[in-house]
Amino acid sequence: MRGRRPAYLFSEGTLSDTLEAQRQRAIQAVEQVPKDQFLATAVDTLVEHLVAQYAITPIAVQEDQMTMDQKEAKVNVTGRFDYFNGHDGREIFANGHELTFFLPFTGDPLLWKLRPNTYGSMPPTGEVDTRQSLLKFTITNTSNTDAEQYKRDMQERLSGIREHVGWQLQTIAPFNQALPGQLRAAIEQRRTRLEQLHGLAGSFGIPMVKKSGMPDFRPIEMAKRVPRPLPRPPATGFKPEPAITEATYEDLLAVIRHAGASFEGTPQTYMSLGEDGLRDNVLSHINVLFEGKATGETFRKYGKTDIRIEEESRSAFVGECKLWSGEKVLLDALTQLLGYLTWRDCKAALIFFNKDVAGFSGVQETIGTALATHPGFLRAKETGRAGEWRFVFQATEDPAREVTVHVFAFNLYVAPERSTKRR
Repeated sequence: MRGRRPAYLFSEGTLSDTLEAQRQRAIQAVEQVPKDQFLATAVDTLVEHLVAQYAITPIAVQEDQMTMDQKEAKVNVTGRFDYFNGHDGREIFANGHELTFFLPFTGDPLLWKLRPNTYGSMPPTGEVDTRQSLLKFTITNTSNTDAEQYKRDMQERLSGIREHVGWQLQTIAPFNQALPGQLRAAIEQRRTRLEQLHGLAGSFGIPMVKKSGMPDFRPIEMAKRVPRPLPRPPATGFKPEPAITEATYEDLLAVIRHAGASFEGTPQTYMSLGEDGLRDNVLSHINVLFEGKATGETFRKYGKTDIRIEEESRSAFVGECKLWSGEKVLLDALTQLLGYLTWRDCKAALIFFNKDVAGFSGVQETIGTALATHPGFLRAKETGRAGEWRFVFQATEDPAREVTVHVFAFNLYVAPERSTKRR
């Protein structure tokens, strides 16, 4: 009776070929999104949706959760020097033990079949239970084998598994890192092609220009999932809508940043101002630097605390100024902002002034964590600046519309003793 052929792992195909095929499928998927849905969905959302489908989850074994089963077995000892059979050609079996180990894992089970670019001459063996996410492997030996030998055999098997999983990761990690950029490039190429085909200019820019002779602000050096379904396409089909450009948005944020730095530099000067007064100061900085079409008064104040740029009664930019009084005012201000009638590509700023809290680092920590809990949260973006955060949220009125929100927190707190001395 001959034993079963060993079930070798990492030996049914090459990982590099499989990853290239996966990359091609991901790029093809860009072309398969229906046109109106494609044009109506933000690039970042498309990238996230496709990355969630086509990124590879590498294998991670959980050795600390491994379990074992044991039973008696007949062990084939034919040819072993310690079981001489007189060279008569017959197979010899001896009493022994079979230890079966159950190793939990996470990641794509298909990877157990794929050979990494680096691999050993003798791959490890085992059987994969995809339903339970378990790798099962067995070790058998005779009854007179000591326990230490079983341990050494088990560790040798685990070592081979670890090595091959690690070699796979060396190829998978660069693939996953490159995939978002490759998808973004394919998405932007298709978007440009569709715009040219239909004579669109995408989201046409609301005219805004810097006043002649005005300086640029030099930045201050600071210390440094199942995919979400794509929004449904508009019932009437995609139509381009007004927007301000990314460059204009960054210029606006630079003006606000400069104004806030001025406030922080002489906080006693601004301590007596409420939300209206602080908002008006920010507004004056903006209107000094920018002029809009026709009236030169693109930026106007609406209601009590906000600054807007509008076109056809919808907001393309909204700035909300608030005095800091805790997490509730933060989330309420965001909900208020997301409830505005916005264009599909709306950009916004939440500007908080802390006048009452001595522990400003606690304020910053609250802002950084609380906004990500909002039900409309889509993603966070890196700003590279202390005291600033950037998030993307779904607009309240239409999940297909996204609002980019840049958050500032400026510290105007003055200790009571310092405030008294100034008087």
